[in-house]
Amino acid sequence: MSDLVATLRDGRRREREQAFFYRILAGDAEAASDQAAADRLNGLLADEQHHVSRLTARLLELGERPTDESSSLVVPSLRDWESVAKVREEDEVRWYEAALHRVEDEDTVAVLREILASERHHREQLAGKWMPAGSASPPEKTPETP
Repeated sequence: MSDLVATLRDGRRREREQAFFYRILAGDAEAASDQAAADRLNGLLADEQHHVSRLTARLLELGERPTDESSSLVVPSLRDWESVAKVREEDEVRWYEAALHRVEDEDTVAVLREILASERHHREQLAGKWMPAGSASPPEKTPETP
């Protein structure tokens, strides 16, 4: 397996875990009738699902067959979700920044940059819906985008 494919598979696995994390919490918020938290968590969930879709599509374009691993993720209580999510989102930002230094394929770099921009918003605001509906042209480089 190439380093590019390994990076995409790892990113996809991470995003599936993030989606699972937010899916459980969104359900908990809805069950608790906490509409504000449910809205934020569903927005985050939507973005994470979009990340999974983008990484899956890139793997398919490369002729790969994505695999789904099981997760043993422990999801915190609704009361504690923000502190745990903040740490998880910071980890996501670091992972994508590092991945961009490992990947040279232009099409993959564009996908990773798009996801990194979304993850930076998640880290700063713990809210979602930062992903464009379709494939966007690669964003221009900023001082903090490698």
